[in-house]
Amino acid sequence: MNNLFKFSAAVLSLCFGAAACFSGCADRGRSTLLASPAERGAVTFEERRTEEFSDIRTGANAFAAKFSDEAYAAYGDGSNAAFAPVSVYMSLMLAGRCASWQTRSQIDEALGGGITLKGIEYLYASLNESYKTGKLTFGNSIWLQEGLEFIPGCIDSLADEYYCYSYSADFRTDNEAANASVRHFVREQTEGLIDCDFDLSQDTCFALVNALYLKDNWNLFGDELSLTDEKYDFVNAFGEVKNTRLMSAYYAEGRPQKGGNYTTFYAKTYNGCRLHFLLPDDGVAVGDVFTENNISEVLAISDYGGVDEGERVRHYTRCLFPAFESSFNGDVKPVLERSFGITDLFDRDICDLSSILSGGVNDYGYRAFCTKVQHVTKLRVDRRGIEGAAVTVIPADGATSAEPWEEIRTDFVVDGAFGYVLTDSRGTVLFTGVVNDI
Repeated sequence: MNNLFKFSAAVLSLCFGAAACFSGCADRGRSTLLASPAERGAVTFEERRTEEFSDIRTGANAFAAKFSDEAYAAYGDGSNAAFAPVSVYMSLMLAGRCASWQTRSQIDEALGGGITLKGIEYLYASLNESYKTGKLTFGNSIWLQEGLEFIPGCIDSLADEYYCYSYSADFRTDNEAANASVRHFVREQTEGLIDCDFDLSQDTCFALVNALYLKDNWNLFGDELSLTDEKYDFVNAFGEVKNTRLMSAYYAEGRPQKGGNYTTFYAKTYNGCRLHFLLPDDGVAVGDVFTENNISEVLAISDYGGVDEGERVRHYTRCLFPAFESSFNGDVKPVLERSFGITDLFDRDICDLSSILSGGVNDYGYRAFCTKVQHVTKLRVDRRGIEGAAVTVIPADGATSAEPWEEIRTDFVVDGAFGYVLTDSRGTVLFTGVVNDI
């Protein structure tokens, strides 16, 4: 695999139905393309500077910090964990467009406001980009029960304003083929990294799916990171010591920053994605570090103190960190209900999806509601690709002008269980998680 940074895709599926009979298969299935998303190029420099883009990115990152904290608190089981909050965020926006009244209001409040159609456009464009060393893709789709009557204006809006594919499939009488079609779509969108059955019910009216895929290198040619000459004692979350060589990232301007109970620095890919490490202080558990407040603090750091004008010193830091893999596959509906106040969407007696279904009911007269929110992620970091981090700082001297500046080089060593936050080159949170063991 010739990639230094291969972030597993994240898929979130909101499944609307009235029952839960599960079946599926792994072939291409059967479905019909009804509409394709509007075409949109990469986000421009001018668009990145707009208030609309700033507001939606701020909202998405605030959601990411809270969701990551609550999801790990609910589902952390000692294994390595990975979440893709922006995938959940976008899927909820799609659900909000299909909802009305109080159901939509709860979703809007949970997403924090600041969302405009221009903001959605710019966020979508910023998460779809190809470059020499990889790509970032972010796609939406809606899967409609074949023959069920939907409100055309909503389908058009999802395609034109939310960049959403529309498909019809027969969940009711050919459930295996319908599920297989969704599975095939996700597999294609995520370069085969996510390949699982989402078990959409025979009573599914429609399902919303968001897929995120990221691949990037540490350098232009995809060369492997060097390993440290010496071995380090990596202490996992259970107190076990593993003597291992660590990967050595490239130096970046700045110094490690101290938080309340952790220290942070980052490793950067060739295209500017940053893998931020949250390394707990001695005696502090990683779960006590991977919190909404700490994640927000890390995201708020704009200056890592690389340049000291008064002392004429430039500071550079490199991270030394282990290779790792993280994943998650589960229903995050309880987190959205308990921590974000989204309850009507999951209540068969209250849920209002009348923006996409006339009266919010199916052809049998049953009210449609969301039965689960399945979130699936896989994240891998190795010498060619990144999924994890370790930082170290090492001093060195250098001269850059007639009045020499001192250069101090430091290593930030990730030698124990840690939290991480991965952002794209524009600062949007893509993945978060915890590495308990390597």
